[in-house]
Amino acid sequence: MKERKYLILLLLFMPLAMLATKIDKNTSKAMLTVTSYDKNGKIIRSGCGFYISPDGYALSTYDIFKNAHRAEVTDSKGKKAKVIRICGANSLYNIVRFRTESTDVSTLTLANDKMTKNDAATLISNNIKTLPVVTTVVTDISDIDSMKYYTLQKKVDNKYSGCPVLNSRGEVAAILQTNQNVKNTNSYALDIAFEKLLRTNGMSAAEIALNSIFIPKELPADEPQARTFIFFLTQNSKDTLTYLTAMEDYINAYPEQSFGYTQRATYYASLGKYAEADNDLKQGLTNATDKDNLHYEASKLIYRLNMIKGYQQYQDWDLNKAKAEAEEAYNFNQQPVFTLQKADCQFALKQYAEAFESYQEVNTSSISSPQTFGAAAISAEMAKMDSSIVLAMLDSAVNFYGTPHPKSVTMYLIQRATHLDKYGRYKEAAKDYQEVEDLSGTKNLNDNFFYLKSLCDTRARLYMRALTDIEKALSMKPDDYLYLVEKALAQWRMGNYDEAVYAGQKALKINPNGADAYKAIGLALGEQKKTAEAIKHLTKAKELGDPQAEALIQSLKDK
Repeated sequence: MKERKYLILLLLFMPLAMLATKIDKNTSKAMLTVTSYDKNGKIIRSGCGFYISPDGYALSTYDIFKNAHRAEVTDSKGKKAKVIRICGANSLYNIVRFRTESTDVSTLTLANDKMTKNDAATLISNNIKTLPVVTTVVTDISDIDSMKYYTLQKKVDNKYSGCPVLNSRGEVAAILQTNQNVKNTNSYALDIAFEKLLRTNGMSAAEIALNSIFIPKELPADEPQARTFIFFLTQNSKDTLTYLTAMEDYINAYPEQSFGYTQRATYYASLGKYAEADNDLKQGLTNATDKDNLHYEASKLIYRLNMIKGYQQYQDWDLNKAKAEAEEAYNFNQQPVFTLQKADCQFALKQYAEAFESYQEVNTSSISSPQTFGAAAISAEMAKMDSSIVLAMLDSAVNFYGTPHPKSVTMYLIQRATHLDKYGRYKEAAKDYQEVEDLSGTKNLNDNFFYLKSLCDTRARLYMRALTDIEKALSMKPDDYLYLVEKALAQWRMGNYDEAVYAGQKALKINPNGADAYKAIGLALGEQKKTAEAIKHLTKAKELGDPQAEALIQSLKDK
């Protein structure tokens, strides 16, 4: 009977006995104390970490690194090493993968197999004197996609957070989680396979968790992903060190690519550090193989600088230099985008005829667009070319959208309407204005649009529509002097003379010295056979400088 009881007790406690994983010297050597610092050098937090690869990659908790500007690790022998890159972070599961400056370090072996229920588990800390080895057992397992989340029998202090959880073979099967609920009687551990997800990719620069750590990030291993990462870094990171380190890493990894040199040159130029930007461009010319793109980016950089008001020219970095760089890019590779860049430079140099020819060359290529036809139209106008050429370009811009026209065509419809109006083709202009209103909706257009539309309607002899449009303008800006005068004239043309006088009088309340308002009232009164009053108002208009008033007065006297 006693033997049987002993056997039962042995079976009950056998799992705990099996938990005693041997802690060898290499295991201890792989353990780290991780310490983080703020921007002033003050310690934020210290905790457990451990090496997972010989080239200095390690794991620890996110809590240690959040808001950190610097971090270091101390191994079991007291040797310190800087944390030089953050490789991935997850705030939900409180884990960070990072790289130190150390290489050829002792590491823990990561388990390939998952633990199962009732498996032995051992917790080892970075300081076994104050946080001794803990033996426990897996009591429950949850699934996180293809990974596991383990419940451990023993509850331990949160100082163990980030410590490795070893299986019976001494391999890291999980990393201990922070226990958020003080009433819990268990501990929890995250599958070590999760560390495989802690890799930067193109979108990582937009991650809140990573951006809350101000230590440089590791570039994605894939070159296109690295480019995307740097692009988003410029949009999301305000950390100069992080950005410049990423650029340096990219250039070191891909010295044959122009991207790194041109991106960093653009960054330096934005700070007014033109010599540094120039040096990067020259370095790129020496090392990069895609020299066409380097010249193209240099052209865009210099062009943008010259478009900034108050730019103090650096050496020969003027618009002619920008144009020359675009031409050099084209000499290396006859791409239409380089011709487009040259056209923009020519336009900025007021070389309008040359710009028109360049835009037209682009318009026969695969990158033609409403924008390039629109630019050609403006260039033709500025070069004083025939109106038929300008309108042909605007027709092409509008027709590029196909029919029925989408709302996005309205910008070019307005441009064409303005030019048709200017060239005396009023009914065609009025048609374009009306289409803009139909596509956009009245509420989405401003008062100035309806004022211009009303003027065009008048010239097209669409008097009723002209009155409707000026009333729309006034509904948006009821106390505008010019709009009230135009309404008075519209009412006069429609034969609504009382309304014309009323609108004119409202205009005079806003501007008592408005010659146009006096003239509009005079015209309406004249039609009402109120000659004396009409002459009185027209005389006032004449005194205020209206050039037509004298002739109108004379015509009334001759009747």
